[in-house]
Amino acid sequence: MGLLTVSVRFTSISAERLVTSLPPRIQFSINLTVPASEPFRKENQYILPFVFSIASTPPVVQFTFKGQAVVVSGDEKEITELEKGVRSKKLPMPVMQAILTNSIAEAIVLARSLGVPPPLPMPLQPQQAYTPKGEKKNKFEQESVI
Repeated sequence: MGLLTVSVRFTSISAERLVTSLPPRIQFSINLTVPASEPFRKENQYILPFVFSIASTPPVVQFTFKGQAVVVSGDEKEITELEKGVRSKKLPMPVMQAILTNSIAEAIVLARSLGVPPPLPMPLQPQQAYTPKGEKKNKFEQESVI
């Protein structure tokens, strides 16, 4: 697939703080549904409806974003390829990244407004692990804990 231009348009944004005091640890789970309803074609555009949601454990905050990823290409064949890919549940990574990047950026701003930690995964932290022979090696794990 060649050069595709992807823009993300939100049609609905919901953010709600569910508690008054924050617990010491919050985990976030992210869910992205693409397409959330029937995608459609409009000239040289392919429009993919999506729903992106973030929930916390314990239930402290929730975010829901509904919108459309608008994929534009000057090449008719690329739009047709994209259409076939979506039907076979193979969404191009640039489309997924555009939706995730825009939605998470918006969630970070809303989290600040609500006075809750931003829904970001923690950076990888090296931990020491031992092999059966007792040799040290680095073990990397990731948690989505704030």
